[in-house]
Amino acid sequence: MATKCISTKRVIIINTVFVIFSAIFAIIVHALLPTSVDVAQFDSIFVKWFGFPAVAVFYFILLFIQCAMVVSYIGLKADAPKAQIGIRFGIAFTMIYLFGMQEVVVEGSPFSNWGLGFVKYQLIMGIGDGIPAILLCLAIAYFTLSDSEKIKPINKLQMTKCIKTIAIIAIAILMERTIGYESGLISSDSATYSVPCYMWTGFFGILMGYIYVILYPLLVFEKKQCGIGIPLRFVATIGVNWMIFNSFIGLIMKGAMPQMLLRSGLDVVVLFLASAVVGKYIIGLNDAKELS
Repeated sequence: MATKCISTKRVIIINTVFVIFSAIFAIIVHALLPTSVDVAQFDSIFVKWFGFPAVAVFYFILLFIQCAMVVSYIGLKADAPKAQIGIRFGIAFTMIYLFGMQEVVVEGSPFSNWGLGFVKYQLIMGIGDGIPAILLCLAIAYFTLSDSEKIKPINKLQMTKCIKTIAIIAIAILMERTIGYESGLISSDSATYSVPCYMWTGFFGILMGYIYVILYPLLVFEKKQCGIGIPLRFVATIGVNWMIFNSFIGLIMKGAMPQMLLRSGLDVVVLFLASAVVGKYIIGLNDAKELS
C-alpha cells in the first residue's frame, strides 16, 4: 500500500480552507450563471429564520465537507496515485450533480412544466455544483495526499464484470423507483411526464453503476475483505453525498425534507444491496483480495 504521511493538523487546515473556498466559489458561479431564481418561492423555516443565502452557504459547506472527508479518508488507504483519486471522485460527484439536477421534479424548480427550459436550467445549476466539486477533489488529493515511490498501476474490473455490475445496479434502482412511483411512496411527476421520468430513472441507475465501477479500485484496500465492506464504503461515499445533495430542496422548501430524505434513503438502501450482490456474485471475494 502506498505511504501517504501528512500530518492530521495540516490535512484539517487544508480541507477547511478548500471547503470554504469551494462553497464561496459555488455561490459565485451560481450568481454568475444566466438563470433567474425567485427566492420568494422558498418558504422553509430555515429560509425564514436565516435567509436563503445563509441556507445555501450552509448546504454547500456540508456537501463539500463530505466530499473532502471522502477524498482524504479513502485517499490515505487506497493504493492508487493521488491524481487518480482526485479525478475519479471528482468525476463521480460531478456526474451526480449534473444528472441529479435533471430528475423530473418540476415543483422543485422555477418552471410550471417539464420541457427544454427545465433541462437547460437544471443543466446550468448542475454545472454550478459540479465545477467546484471536481476542483475541490483534485485540490484535496494534490495537497493532502502523497504518492509512494513504488505504487502499483490502478486495477480495473474486466469489461464483462463492468457491464454486469452496471446492469445489476441499474435494474435494482429502476425497480425500486418504479415501485415507489406507482405506489405513491415516492412523490414524482411520473403520471404527467412518464416517459422523461422513467428515462431519467433508467439512466440514473446506469450512472450509479458506472460510478461504482470507476470507484471500485479505490474502495478495495484491505487484505481481509468482509462481505459488506466495499458496499458500506460505496454508500458512505456516494450514498451519503446523494442524500445531502437531495436535502437542498428540503432546506429551502417547506415540508419537502421528509420526502427528499425518503427517496434518497431508499436509493441508498438499494445501492447497498445491489453492490453487495455484485461483490458476492459478479466480482467475487477472491477478486477483491487480489486487488488489495
